[in-house]
Amino acid sequence: GWFYQSVALGDQNHPRLDSLFQELRATNDQEAAQEISDEIWRLWREVDDPEAAELFALGQRAMTERHYRTAYRHFSELVTTMPDFAEGWNARATAFYMKGLYGPALGDLQRALTLNPKNYNGLFGLGIMLQQFGDLRRAGQAFEHVLDLHPNHENASKALEQLKRDGIGREL
Repeated sequence: GWFYQSVALGDQNHPRLDSLFQELRATNDQEAAQEISDEIWRLWREVDDPEAAELFALGQRAMTERHYRTAYRHFSELVTTMPDFAEGWNARATAFYMKGLYGPALGDLQRALTLNPKNYNGLFGLGIMLQQFGDLRRAGQAFEHVLDLHPNHENASKALEQLKRDGIGREL
């Protein structure tokens, strides 16, 4: 029943993820960090259900083509079919964000991060949104959290530097 559904989804709980995250934190090499990160994302996006995998692929293709409404439809069907698949929520959050629908984007992003708290790109997106909402202290915390997980995350480093240059360094 319901129990198997969440177990079958190996994405957030893949046994290799812990060691990959240790490697990600240990490396000082940008290229190595990128390869490890790519592998983490490959595991997070693995779906063992062919219909869900197809919806995810169709949604991703629509995003690439900037057809955000179509992407939204595919990702909505995906999260309905597989509500425990964090990347489905993360993907739909991105589609909402690209359409300028920040409230729904934030809601889906929070759902994705509840399912997969180590999703550093999701955390980065959260930081960007908090920054746009003017909540600079929490934006800074989100970027710091990204860098705890992935010290070589260039965008998070730049965003944090920018926040500190903008004068909130004392608050962080």
